[in-house]
Amino acid sequence: MNDVTETRTVLVTGASSGFGRMTAEALARRGHQVFAALRDPAGRNAGAAAELAAFASARSADLRVVELDVTDQESADRAVGVVLEVAGRLDVVVNNAGSIFPGPVEAFSADEAQRQLDVNMLGALRVNRAALPHLREQGHGVLVQIGSVSGRVTLPFSGLYAASKAALGSLTEAWHHELAPFGVESVVVEAASYPTSIGTNATPPADLARMGAYGDTMTGFVTELTRRTAETAGDPREVADAVVALVEMPDGTRPLRTVVAPEDQRHAVRAAGRAVDEAARVVSSGMGVAAFMSAATPSAVR
Repeated sequence: MNDVTETRTVLVTGASSGFGRMTAEALARRGHQVFAALRDPAGRNAGAAAELAAFASARSADLRVVELDVTDQESADRAVGVVLEVAGRLDVVVNNAGSIFPGPVEAFSADEAQRQLDVNMLGALRVNRAALPHLREQGHGVLVQIGSVSGRVTLPFSGLYAASKAALGSLTEAWHHELAPFGVESVVVEAASYPTSIGTNATPPADLARMGAYGDTMTGFVTELTRRTAETAGDPREVADAVVALVEMPDGTRPLRTVVAPEDQRHAVRAAGRAVDEAARVVSSGMGVAAFMSAATPSAVR
């Protein structure tokens, strides 16, 4: 285990697999106190919970599993309560829990779209709502949202996912400005497509007839995307490493956006972020509210 200058207490949502699991384990290796949040750790995620417990035991790491369903405000409140009861503090929330509903937008019902937003955007809102009274009272803390380059660029057949990540990015920016006076930082990791388990639980539209109308186009799209991803697939641990770096940065120095992507994508997405910051400066000035905007620390690149 590596020593760090200051250990932090971190709650990581969606820690059963993928970015969340890697992030929880990476933070624990660094000596931080980690609460790995899972849905139903005694049932559907019992295997993941046991593996996390074994990881902690083998490395004498300070990592505990806590139950948290991000679609339930009471569950979020309980999970934060457990962290505060056990640790007496909470420094960082990593909002990683997410799902993907791939397919043509037309084929999804409003109820299906609601479920996509419920996890990817409203889930973070619920968890942060549970944590923020404590973070504001203690005068410091960090909200790390795991976003996506899809929040900047919308590709075919990923409209619902992109919409949820764009909404999450907007919430991150609002929190960034609103919470700055309280010493609480809000940042987002804009990650490219990496090989993780999110696709395993992908939820296609129930309306197969409407989906079928796009059959040939969608098949070609998926084939090309799969081929290109296989050629350029990066290491998903890069995203976990970026989160660890954000957790360990001194307060007040964290960039609003951290782009984790192949070189060509990250430069393009970073440029989009700079354009948004400039637009925010102009619009807020024109509306007479520039004094309420917190200056964005330059974006980081991984």
